[in-house]
Amino acid sequence: MPSATTSDHLYNAQLHQLLHSREPTGVIPVPGSTLYVALFTVTPGLSGTGGTEVSTTNTNYARVAISTADTPNHKWTLNPASPTYEYSNIEDITFPVPSSPGTNWGTITGAALFDAATGGNLYYVAALTTPKTVNAGDGAPKILAGQLRIVRASCWFIYSLAVLFRLRN
Repeated sequence: MPSATTSDHLYNAQLHQLLHSREPTGVIPVPGSTLYVALFTVTPGLSGTGGTEVSTTNTNYARVAISTADTPNHKWTLNPASPTYEYSNIEDITFPVPSSPGTNWGTITGAALFDAATGGNLYYVAALTTPKTVNAGDGAPKILAGQLRIVRASCWFIYSLAVLFRLRN
């Protein structure tokens, strides 16, 4: 699956906000000024369950923080010519160097955006176009600039995370 869609958590909140506009504001979750990119050896479903994130035990793995603040330091760019209202990362997203000696990260099959460095709410998830094995002692895995894309689907409030990149190290 080269791309996936919005998580159940975000989709349900957006529908609730759209269809219950008389409700108090703030129903749509707002992650603040940071989202976190996570890597998975088993890609989770849209409910956020069934996946296996890379272990943090003896691996030096951690999610990577990406700024969403509307400042000169933000990390996303909008392609205004895109009919799908496509956002992509401005800079490489570089994960920590795997520990050596340490435990292999395994074969990375998916990536996701969360609102927390650990745990948190899943916002977008997708399978990698080409799975990548990351072993202890490999170079730092990275998602190259412009390769992590969030794309609007047919409705204005539904977005997809197009993971049309190859994880590199």
